[in-house]
Amino acid sequence: MLAATTRKLAPLMATALLFSAVSACDSGGDGEADKAGGSDAPKLLRLAVADDAEQPDAPFARYFARRVSARSDGSVRVRVVWDAAGQSSPGYELGIAQRVRDGDFELGWMGSRAWDRMGITSFQALQAPFLVTDYGLLGRIATGAPAERMLAGLDGHGFVGLGLVPEHLRYAFGVREPLASVDDFAGARVRVRPSEATDVLMHALGAKPVHISGDDVAAAVADGKIDGAEASLGTNSREEGESHLTVNLPLFPKTLTVFAGEDAYDKLEGGQREAIREAARDTAAYAAAHPPSERALMAEFCLGGGGVSAVAATRGDLDALERAAQPVYTQLEEDPGTKALIASIRTLKASSPGHPVAVPPVQCTPRTGTESGRKRSPSTVNGTYHWQVTAAGAQAAARAVGASPIDEDIGTVGKMTLRDGKWRIGDEDPEENSGTYELMGNRLVFDWGGDILTFEFAREGNGTIRLEPLPPMNRGDAAVWAGGPCRRVGPPVRDIP
Repeated sequence: MLAATTRKLAPLMATALLFSAVSACDSGGDGEADKAGGSDAPKLLRLAVADDAEQPDAPFARYFARRVSARSDGSVRVRVVWDAAGQSSPGYELGIAQRVRDGDFELGWMGSRAWDRMGITSFQALQAPFLVTDYGLLGRIATGAPAERMLAGLDGHGFVGLGLVPEHLRYAFGVREPLASVDDFAGARVRVRPSEATDVLMHALGAKPVHISGDDVAAAVADGKIDGAEASLGTNSREEGESHLTVNLPLFPKTLTVFAGEDAYDKLEGGQREAIREAARDTAAYAAAHPPSERALMAEFCLGGGGVSAVAATRGDLDALERAAQPVYTQLEEDPGTKALIASIRTLKASSPGHPVAVPPVQCTPRTGTESGRKRSPSTVNGTYHWQVTAAGAQAAARAVGASPIDEDIGTVGKMTLRDGKWRIGDEDPEENSGTYELMGNRLVFDWGGDILTFEFAREGNGTIRLEPLPPMNRGDAAVWAGGPCRRVGPPVRDIP
């Protein structure tokens, strides 16, 4: 078990309490204020949300409020209060817990990562490094038995756990350059959201965790006091130095805990308790069924203007980072409950389909490697090519782009036409499955609707081409395009849009 650092919550709350009067008047735009009187009025429960109404979890908080009303047939209503503990302290999430426990709010909504700072360790398995790295797995955790066991850890601490809501994966971002290797992390000052488990991970990677409030981040970046951050695509900020993304290095997920104060929960009637529990389960299921699109978030990140980049760590660097993180598991698994949860998640992961790495648009990818070498005539490789994806080829291709191999593409038969700088793959939808290509030295560079796939290639005397994918690249694309030698069967004969 990670040693819980002894802290008093009162200092964290000093500023947050100043927001009490404002919060009491703010319904978060949801119109849930109880204006009726008398014994027939709906029971009003105030939900303290850690972040503001513009964050990715805000729609889920609103959904929860609606589901409580529906599940209770209107007898219970939830009033959402955004930013309920202020943002002036790095530990603002603990402010939500304190205010719920003190009775200022009946319900709370905050990141599960913060609970270990109160000595509640049942959510730490979610912070285990490089364990939960795709949304399918995260959804199964949030809607299954692991979530119930995690939420039960709030019992006896003045809280009642209601639900675990999946949100975004958290990535490593660099301020001036990517964090993609052990050397990159060594000595780096990385802003993290306060969590005992996250701090231990940063130390294991050789970095220094930095806790700083959102109000102070931009100035710290401008002064050169921060070298990187853990953040989500969609909420990252160039002003806060989150400019250089490592696409295949999701550290862990962000999840939200929905919980009640024990005293407030005990005052509810049995049907009301069941209504908020069912609403929390509904919300977890809804969020799991509507994960974010990493591809869309990547495109938004890359179109945000100059000064951003996205790279993929090599397989060797990923292996080294995982080895460096092993002491975190040793420490986490000193707690029997956390050890059992990590094992449970690993079992789920083994039966979950992998999540492909998002491929950044061309304007986001550093071009120095792609453009190396003399530009050659694209007609050099004109021809019709056939190949079959083998197990060894798929494994080698996936590892080349820093990903684990998958089996679903083994046996796939590929067909491609290359003609004078245009390509077409497969037999379906020629406009969708075609684009342009360039030869740069010993590299074939394919443009697929703005996505760039780069391969080192070797051409044999009989025209066969062997491709080695270069990161960043989706592992599925790597396997399908480079999972076997491309045998030239003749000249290009098909039309290419």
